[in-house]
Amino acid sequence: MFDRLFAGALLGLSGLLAWTAYHFEVPFQYEPLGPKAFPLILSAILALCSVWLLLKPSENKWAPTAAVLVKLLSGVALMTGYAFLFEKAGFIISTAIVGTVFCILFGESTKRAVIYSVALSVVSYFLMKHLLQLNVPTGMLFGG
Repeated sequence: MFDRLFAGALLGLSGLLAWTAYHFEVPFQYEPLGPKAFPLILSAILALCSVWLLLKPSENKWAPTAAVLVKLLSGVALMTGYAFLFEKAGFIISTAIVGTVFCILFGESTKRAVIYSVALSVVSYFLMKHLLQLNVPTGMLFGG
């Protein structure tokens, strides 16, 4: 039952994401694919996975506990904070902070969480900036 509720919520989110991306207009083209491509691709993948989960839910009869619900709500709060922090702090710093908190939230030691999150954010930044040629915010600390 929880699988289908979760899948329905994700399907609605994918539709909202696709609708928002489709109506996103910029006065100039600043990326090779344009600003719509990445969110539309993500929304299509999310919709396909949601439909799959709606049609074929898990046979596991698991129900979320209070601790799991706290982690889920913490994740939503973290991602909301990430959205607000993203422009000002930049990709590397905001991704490192959120990644560290997520790792700690799910049981990793602080030292390993910081190492993993900083490495992930720096490598991801350079992949997106140089390989995919996306405009990724550098933040005020790095002159953005």
